[in-house]
Amino acid sequence: MARSEAQREADKRYAQKTKDKHKQFAVNFNLEEYDNINAVIASSGMTKAEFLRWAVNELKNKSKEN
Repeated sequence: MARSEAQREADKRYAQKTKDKHKQFAVNFNLEEYDNINAVIASSGMTKAEFLRWAVNELKNKSKEN
């Protein structure tokens, strides 16, 4: 189903509002590794972004302990 004119205008306003507020963080894994990582993250109930934020905080906490 095609988006209405109002939806397209709302998309443009949202894109303008959020412009330069986000950056992509892309990594490449081989297929087996990706499937394994994705399954572990999914089974935790986290999104990939939530997992990455959690992992960074764990590393920060670990470095504070040392």
